[in-house]
Amino acid sequence: MKKFEIIARSLEEWMQEQTALLSQNSREMKGIKLPAVRMLAKQYECSISTVLRAYEWLEQRHLVYAVPQSGYYAVPAGGLPAEAQWEGPLDFSSAAPDPRVFPYADFRHCVDQAIKQKQAELFLYGTDRGLPSLIDLLRKQFADYQVFAKKEQLFITSGVQQSLAVLALMPFPNGKQQVLLELPGYHNMPPLLKGLHVPYAGVHRTTEGLDWDGLERSFREDNIKFFYVMPRFHNPLGTSLSAHDRKRLIQLAHKYDVYLVEDDYLADLESDSKQDPLWSADSEGRVIYLKSYSKILFPGLRLGVAVLPYSLVPLFGAHKRMLDIDTSLLSQAALEIYIRSGMFAHHGKVIRSRYAERMRKVHEQLDAFAGLAPFARAPRTGGEHTVLPLPDRLPVSVLVPRLTKRGVLADTTERYYPQDYPRQDKMLRLNISNVPSLRVAEGMNIIREEILKLAGPNGRYPQA
Repeated sequence: MKKFEIIARSLEEWMQEQTALLSQNSREMKGIKLPAVRMLAKQYECSISTVLRAYEWLEQRHLVYAVPQSGYYAVPAGGLPAEAQWEGPLDFSSAAPDPRVFPYADFRHCVDQAIKQKQAELFLYGTDRGLPSLIDLLRKQFADYQVFAKKEQLFITSGVQQSLAVLALMPFPNGKQQVLLELPGYHNMPPLLKGLHVPYAGVHRTTEGLDWDGLERSFREDNIKFFYVMPRFHNPLGTSLSAHDRKRLIQLAHKYDVYLVEDDYLADLESDSKQDPLWSADSEGRVIYLKSYSKILFPGLRLGVAVLPYSLVPLFGAHKRMLDIDTSLLSQAALEIYIRSGMFAHHGKVIRSRYAERMRKVHEQLDAFAGLAPFARAPRTGGEHTVLPLPDRLPVSVLVPRLTKRGVLADTTERYYPQDYPRQDKMLRLNISNVPSLRVAEGMNIIREEILKLAGPNGRYPQA
């Protein structure tokens, strides 16, 4: 056994002993603090790099997390639930974060600390822009997403939904009125625009990408003030625009005086360093960047961030004030503590690791049974979901109940189109955020079997 492994195993045993001695209520907010790196190097008569390698080994196994300028801490309860212990239906339909991998104790402590630290502010109304200390922290955090902006450009909103409502209602410098949507796309956007009496148009997006001819025609002819787009891990398709396509989109927006509203809701799941947001390539002030914390933490937090070009800041601020006075100060303060303590960064690593492993299992099944056309045509995506393109003759209304009867919950992409939209591709949407990796193959096999049963008299689809 190598020296770093000896140190890591020793620390793991020590953490288990400490956990047994301390009750949950008696732990400090950051959990059990581990010995300092220099102290361990002296104790084991080794280099600092050897100790750091031991901590990295424990961190990769989600047993410890690092807090900048503070040290290493044990993950509460010795880690996260073992996937082998998860029971119940295989839920490929839910897009919510997996509640079984969220560190409730950590975030509860952050809420408690927020109440203690912000007692005075809780009895005052905040600012329309958001908690200043959180905005300053987010500005630095967003640099990791390749979103470089001044703090004056950031607004904290009550979820991305509020940002979208403000943007839909407010006038834009281009003087245009209509909103352009990707179809399929975010299912709550058409009802929102209808409710606000904002006209909209749609442009088709497939697993191959955007309908560029239709997009340019709409930019040129349809009085579009902004195009709402998900360049990264599109919902429901799961695909991302290439660097070439992102550049092309910005060029068209500049050419036709259209703004781009970039919903980067799964930025925290990105593992490809080359997948930069639209914002990073925008030199003309055409991109509005939206970031949500619902998918990486939990939807009930109701916090989103809008990063705006300077030309839109006064208009956005004025219209946000009409909708509410401020965004929940308690939620903002808790999120600030969660990020500043290093817990958010650790949780992000855990989620990325878990989801990447589950998607890898999905890809294995897609490749293993690529003779089946829907499996062959499915995008091999990152993030948390992909789709199975289905033949027109396959009765989806029969397939979904059959899957449910066999313990597999799945959803189609039907609700991601407006009801009156004539061009709807038939697809089964598969989300892995609530499916343990050890049972992905089981679920994919059931889906494959049920598709084959509905394939027709010969029991086969045409080869891809």
